Amino acid sequence: MTRILDRYIIKELGPPFAIGVGVFTFFLVIDRIYQLTDLVITKSVPFALVLPLLIYMLPAFLALTLPMATLVAVLLVCGRLASDLEVAALKASGVSPLRLFRPFLAAGIAITLLIAWLTLIVGPWSSGAFQRQLFRILQTRASTGIKERTFSPTFNQFVIYVDEVSPSQVRLKGLLVSDERNPEQSRIIVAREGRLLSDEANRRITLRFLDGSISESDVGDRRRFRQTYFSLYDMTLPLDSRLSAMGKEDKPEKQLPLRELISEAERLRQAGQIVTPYYVELHKRFALPVAALMFTLVGFPLGIRSHRGGRAVALGLSFGIVVSYYILYTSMEGFALRGRMPAGIAVWIPNAILALVGLAMLRASVVGVSTAWLELFWRLWAKVEARRPSRAAKPLEERRRRHLGRLTGPRESTFIMDRYLVRQYLMYLGIGTLIGAVLIIVVDLLQTLDRFLRVKPPLTTILEHFAYRLPNELYKGLPMIVLISTVFLFLSLTRLRELDAMKAAGVSLYRASLPILLVAGAISVGAVMFQETLLPDINARSDEVDRVKIRGQLPRHLQRQSQIWYRSSDTRFLRMALLDPVGKSMEGLTVLDIGPDFRLVDRLDARLAQWSPEGWTLTDGVYRRVGPQDRIASEMFDSRLMVMPEHIDDFIRVQNAPETMSFLELRAYVARLRDGGHRVTRYLVELYSKLSFPLVHVIMALVAIPFALVSPRSGGRAMGIGVAIVIAAGYWVVHSVAIALAQADLLPAALAAWTANIVFAGIGTALFLSART
Repeated sequence: MTRILDRYIIKELGPPFAIGVGVFTFFLVIDRIYQLTDLVITKSVPFALVLPLLIYMLPAFLALTLPMATLVAVLLVCGRLASDLEVAALKASGVSPLRLFRPFLAAGIAITLLIAWLTLIVGPWSSGAFQRQLFRILQTRASTGIKERTFSPTFNQFVIYVDEVSPSQVRLKGLLVSDERNPEQSRIIVAREGRLLSDEANRRITLRFLDGSISESDVGDRRRFRQTYFSLYDMTLPLDSRLSAMGKEDKPEKQLPLRELISEAERLRQAGQIVTPYYVELHKRFALPVAALMFTLVGFPLGIRSHRGGRAVALGLSFGIVVSYYILYTSMEGFALRGRMPAGIAVWIPNAILALVGLAMLRASVVGVSTAWLELFWRLWAKVEARRPSRAAKPLEERRRRHLGRLTGPRESTFIMDRYLVRQYLMYLGIGTLIGAVLIIVVDLLQTLDRFLRVKPPLTTILEHFAYRLPNELYKGLPMIVLISTVFLFLSLTRLRELDAMKAAGVSLYRASLPILLVAGAISVGAVMFQETLLPDINARSDEVDRVKIRGQLPRHLQRQSQIWYRSSDTRFLRMALLDPVGKSMEGLTVLDIGPDFRLVDRLDARLAQWSPEGWTLTDGVYRRVGPQDRIASEMFDSRLMVMPEHIDDFIRVQNAPETMSFLELRAYVARLRDGGHRVTRYLVELYSKLSFPLVHVIMALVAIPFALVSPRSGGRAMGIGVAIVIAAGYWVVHSVAIALAQADLLPAALAAWTANIVFAGIGTALFLSART
C-alpha cells in the first residue's frame, strides 16, 4: 500500500508542478521574444544564431521558477488531499503525516538535485555560451546596432547616421559619422556609400567609406580647418562597446565553472583584492537549489491543514512565502556584498529560517503540538466565508418558489448562473493577478538589486519604484492572466459536470460563455481607459523615480546634455557639444548642410548659440561653404543672428517614450515627426498598438473557451494550461514577427499592429462556433 501511496502522490504532484514551471517560465521569457524576433526579421540575423540565445537563457530562468513551482504544487496537492478528507482517511488507516511526507520529500530532493545541476554545471556554461553566441552575432552581423535615419552611438565614441541600409545589411547609403574621441577636435566624415566588413579572425569590424570627405576643425581655434576628399577610406570600429551594450559582462563570476570560481576567489583573496562577489556567487549556487527542499518542508504542513481554504488560500500562501523568501534572500545578499555579514551566513539565512519554520510545523502536524495561531487563521477565514452573501441561507419558501420557477421564470435562474460564473471568473482573475504581481516583484528585485546596493536609495524610494513599476507590468501581462483564468474556469465547469448540467437545463455554451466574454470586454474597456488616463503618467513617474531619485540624475528637462545630434531635415544636421536647458543656450554648435548625393554643401561652427524670441544669436563662429571645384570659402563672425525653424523647446523638451504618451499625444507627436522628415514607422506601430492591444483580452477569452472544453478529455488541467501557454506564445510570436516586418518596412504599420488580433480572433471564432453547444 505504501508504494501505491507514493506513486499516487508523485502522480498528483506532476501536473501542478509542470503547470507552475510552464507559467512562471513563460512570464519570464515572453519579454525576450520580441527582441529575438527583431534580430531575425529586421536585422536578418539567421534564426539558427538567434535560437541558441533563448536556450542559453533558460537555465537561469529555471533556477528561479523550479522552486516556485515546487511550492505551488505541494500546497495544491496537500490542500486537495485535505479538502477531500484523504488525509483524515490515511490517518485513520495508520498512515502518519510523517509517512505521508515521504513522497513529497523525495520529490523535493529530486528537484533540488535538478536545480543544483543547473546552477553548478549548466548555468555557468550557458552564461559563457550566451556571451560567445552574442559575440558571434555581433561579428557576423555588425549592422545590428545601426538603424536607418537614426543617430547610433552603438560604437562607443563614434556616432553613426545612415540614411538607408540595404536588405543585405552590408551596403550603406548616405553616411555621416562623427568621431567623438578627441573633444578638442571636431572630425566629421560624410560619404555617399559605405560597407560594413566583418573580420571574424581578427575580431574587428571595418566601416569602409566610398566617395566622401572628412572635415576637421579645431574647437579652440576657429581658423584651423581641413577638408579631405577620398574615394575609399577604411575605419576600424570598436567591437567591445557593442558587447557591453547588448551583453553586459559586469559579473564575470557567473560564467566561471565551480572549480575555477573557487580558485579565482582564492587568488583574489591572496592578492588582497575584493573577493566578496565570488564567495556570494559560490554560496548562491548551493543555496538556491536547497530552496526547493525548504519550500517543500514548509508547504506540506501548511497544505494538509488548508482544507477550509481551498485552492485560493493555498495559492495565496505560496506566493506570500515566495515573496518573503526572495525579499529576504536579496536583502541578505546585499548585506554580504556590502561587507556587513559573511557571505556564507547571509546567503543561507533564508533557507535556515524556512527550515526552522518547516520543521516546527511538521512536528506540530505529527505530534500534535499546539498550532493555535493557524487554527485561529482558519477559524477567521471560515467566518469570512460564512458571511458571504452567496453562502447565506435562503428562506425555505423562497428556495421552493425559485426551484419551481414561480418568481420570474427561467430568467431568474440564468441571472443566478451569470452571477456564479462571474464570481468564479473574478476569483481566478484575482489569483492570476496575484501570481503576476509576485513574479514581477521578484524578478524586478533580482534585476535591480545591484543598482540598489550601489546607489543605496531610501526604503520609501524603493517602494515607490515598485509602486509605479507594478501597474505597467501587470497591464502588459493581463491578457495572459485572462487567458489562463478562462481556461481554469471552463476546465472546472467541465470537470465538475456543471457545464453539462447547464446544457441539460437548456442553457447553451454560447449563453454560458456570454458573462465571461462580457467581463473580458469590460476588462478591455477598462484597459483603454487606464491606458489613456493613468498609465502614461505612471510610466513617466516611474522613469522619474528611476532616473532622479535612485540614480541621482537631474530631471530630463533640466539635464545639461552633451554631444547631441539633431536631424533638422533631410539635408540639415545639428550637433551640440553641450545643451544648457536652464540658460537656454548651446555650446559648440555645428550646422551641416548635406546635398542630395550626401556631399557637404556648407558648415557653420559657433562657440555659443543663445536663444531669444527673435532667433539664435551665434557668437564667435565661422561659416564655410563648398564652392566650385570643392574650394572652401570661409566667413568668420563675432556675432550673428540666425533664424532656424527649431525653437529652444524642440531641444530641451522631454522626448517621451511611446509608453508615456496617450493615443492622442502620440498621434500628435507622430505628425510632428513626419512633418520634420523623420522616420515614424516605430511610432506608428506603437500608435496603432494602443488601439489593438486592449482588444487582446476578449480574443484570449474567445480562444481559451473551446480549447478548455477539449483539454480535459486528453490530459486534464495540465493539458489545458499547456494549450493556453501555446496559444499565448503563438500570439506573441505572430505579433512580434508582424511588428518586426513593419519596422523593416515590409508590412504597413496599421496591419502589423492588428495582425495577431485578426488571426487569433478568426481562429477563436471558428473554434467557438464549431464547439458542441
